Amino acid sequence: MSETITSLVEYGYIILFVYSLGGGMVAILAAGVLSAGGHFNLSLCIVLAFVANTLGSTLLFILGKYYKKDLMPYFKKHRRKLALAQMKIKQYGVFLLLLQKFIYGLKTFIPMAAGFAKFNFLKFLIINTLASLLWAVVLGYAGFAFGAIITPFMDTLGTYSYLIPLFLLVLIALIWFYLYSFSKKTQ
Repeated sequence: MSETITSLVEYGYIILFVYSLGGGMVAILAAGVLSAGGHFNLSLCIVLAFVANTLGSTLLFILGKYYKKDLMPYFKKHRRKLALAQMKIKQYGVFLLLLQKFIYGLKTFIPMAAGFAKFNFLKFLIINTLASLLWAVVLGYAGFAFGAIITPFMDTLGTYSYLIPLFLLVLIALIWFYLYSFSKKTQ
């Protein structure tokens, strides 16, 4: 188990940055938990997730705005959802761009749809930057708080080392199931 944590610590910041380019919700939460255990620097994790998420969403917006014709063949099955997203962006713009950061599954779709809808780039950049900052801070500290709660439990569980991988698998499965079911309700 200590080898796994050592590997995570060694490459964790890079993994967090790359994963946050496209979404990163699970990564920033995990980084917060590991920060509570003293393995990561929480401030650095928040900054990396913020920068990567801002950059990733901005790139998706640019793709949607300037390469719509090239991307549309990939969205043949999702044309109805895309049209609905464009309509909602025109209707709820700022609020939707802030909210989408916290809804699993929409983080990569909404910026591209905003580009398709010809949303103003400067306005998108400002809203996206603020939303990414809020997202990184809230989820980073939520992960940290959860880590502070779970660390004593993990220390106790550490005496039974064979149960730790099982516990982590169950925890990951529960988080994945929750996020998957939540994203199904919002579509």
